[in-house]
Amino acid sequence: MDLRTHIPTLLALTLGLAACPGDDSPPMTSDSEGDESTGTTGSSMTNVTVTVGMTMGGTMDGTGTSSDTADGSSTGTEAMCGNGEVEAGEDCDDAGESETCNDDCTAASCGDGVTNATAGEACDDAGESAACNADCTAAMCGDGMLNATAGEDCDGDDMGMGGETASCDDDCTAVECGDGTVNATAAELCDDGNADDFDFCSNLCEPAPAVVLTMDHLFDTDTGELDGIVQSSWDPSTATWYLTGLDVQAGATLTVTGASGLTIMVDGDVIVAGRIDVSGQDGGTPTTNAETCDTAGVAGLGGPGGFDGGQGAGNGGTGTEDGDPGGGPGMAPAGGGLASTATSGVNGVAGGGGGGHVMAGTDGNANSGATAGVGGELHMSLPPLIGGGGGGGGSVEKDGPLGVFDLLDDEGSGGGGGGGAISVDATGSITVTGTIDASGGNGGARLTGCNEIGGFGGGGAGGTIQLVSPATDAMMGTLDVAGGIGGDDGAILDAYNGGAGADGNLVVM
Repeated sequence: MDLRTHIPTLLALTLGLAACPGDDSPPMTSDSEGDESTGTTGSSMTNVTVTVGMTMGGTMDGTGTSSDTADGSSTGTEAMCGNGEVEAGEDCDDAGESETCNDDCTAASCGDGVTNATAGEACDDAGESAACNADCTAAMCGDGMLNATAGEDCDGDDMGMGGETASCDDDCTAVECGDGTVNATAAELCDDGNADDFDFCSNLCEPAPAVVLTMDHLFDTDTGELDGIVQSSWDPSTATWYLTGLDVQAGATLTVTGASGLTIMVDGDVIVAGRIDVSGQDGGTPTTNAETCDTAGVAGLGGPGGFDGGQGAGNGGTGTEDGDPGGGPGMAPAGGGLASTATSGVNGVAGGGGGGHVMAGTDGNANSGATAGVGGELHMSLPPLIGGGGGGGGSVEKDGPLGVFDLLDDEGSGGGGGGGAISVDATGSITVTGTIDASGGNGGARLTGCNEIGGFGGGGAGGTIQLVSPATDAMMGTLDVAGGIGGDDGAILDAYNGGAGADGNLVVM
């Protein structure tokens, strides 16, 4: 019960009891001449104090001078923050927030956990946080304040304006080539975010070149050299040349050699108005001394990623009666002509054609019971990126004894080399109005003036051309993956011709 609400009632009851009729106490009298009241005939009424669990206090003008506690004691006047008077427990009181005083009457200080906008604080998290800097400004990359809690390694600030510096990226990470952020102030021209030195952007943050070819040029996939100069963006592990543009202008030729097929990755556009040559070489014809074919024809070399043809039989070639088989990825490459199997005097025996993409080469021709070279086995060319099989070499024409090579025998021709392999992949467009040649080489035939008929070589298979881009247009150009023809001098019956190489693989996307 709150006794304060019942004090007037209790006081009235008490006074009523004092004046109750029938009381034996005599009435109070007053001495009018003195300054004290005394009871002359009975008990006199004195000051009445009523205590009901707490002490009433006050001043004569009725203002309170104490506050009550639960146990009835007085604590003095209660402080009120915001009244403009600094009272007990208050650091300050400016009747509201000011630059030096918070609205809770504590002294304003950055880091006190109370945001004081009047003091210029955007925030106050009692120290650095991901959203608030230690100086009570809102955390933001580029504000010139390093905030490690927000994940900043640094915070570049150029003339009071946030931005990158030579040591700090514009995302407030430390500058490092390979971090994926291009920092022009640090002289970075690119940054692809990886540690691969052979791609569109090197580990020095330099972009791959854009190549413009205007004359005859030679690229070697064994060394990564263009005209004898190693290309910085050549990846030897994948035989890939990274460029930011390729323009083979009209009249220019890029000839590609080497054991591996060539992949060109272009971050940009490709224009081929001239010629890119990855074709296989023709098989060689025998050389002659007067009317005698006394030196065998050489094998035609395959294009990059393609396979060589077989050597012609005899002196300067295989050194035997039989032509060499051509090269190829299958279990059974194109066979050479086999004069060793002849049962009687025989003209030359032709080599078989090279095997190509999902197509075998054709067999060569033979006579007098001899065995012609068989066509090479078919194979898949994508993946991996490989070219065509080489044609088989031709046998000798037998003038000496059967079953052995004799210096009287006339030498055979070489097989054609398989066409090479090239893949061009561009992020922009590919436009071909010129020629990309991946054809197989022709088989060697009889040299004019050599009256003897040594075996002719088989043709090499066509290679592989793959063009991939969002917009590839080769309608006005030539993409050649044809197999080479078997050796044929046009002067004798087709019964002596070498086998034709199979066609290659053409993919345009």
